[in-house]
Amino acid sequence: MLIKQYEERGLFFNANLTERCSKEALDVYRGELILVDGEVGDSSGRRKPPSKVLLQSVAIAGESKLVFLAGMVENVADLSLVLERFGPDMAADSQCVIFVYDIAKPLTVTAGELTLQLVPLDDGLVWTELMDLAALEKGDVKNLSSADKAHVVYRELLSFRPRGAASVDLASALTMGSGKQRALRGAV
Repeated sequence: MLIKQYEERGLFFNANLTERCSKEALDVYRGELILVDGEVGDSSGRRKPPSKVLLQSVAIAGESKLVFLAGMVENVADLSLVLERFGPDMAADSQCVIFVYDIAKPLTVTAGELTLQLVPLDDGLVWTELMDLAALEKGDVKNLSSADKAHVVYRELLSFRPRGAASVDLASALTMGSGKQRALRGAV
């Protein structure tokens, strides 16, 4: 299975869940996915933390293809890293919802045969936003396993297109970042 291959390749970071759906032969991963590996930190080959990750990601995959990928990137320019790392594992019918901190309006991005939905997100959690986009309440997924909850969200978002989204190609999308940076917060 593809999710297992990702684990073996060391693409997981801060993993929360790796589980199989009960109704379909699909595996679910929740956590962060590494986009750019960290530098080698010592002579024994251990790495420093990754320099770029797909934050709060949800990935659902079958035997060899990702059917659903969601997560958050700080800059729209990082979308090329997402496609470089995970694009080859997606098909034309894969649903991809990426929340982006530095865009002002939603975008539908075409990259080859793939279509990605970009949604601006200043503050919040990816999972909560996915539940909202799918118009699901907590009670709708109560008593389901974590993997089945992700599967229900994926099913509800199969035909999702952000309201008012501009349709652009990948090259245009990569230039639409506002340059906005998150304010780092420390101990008070």
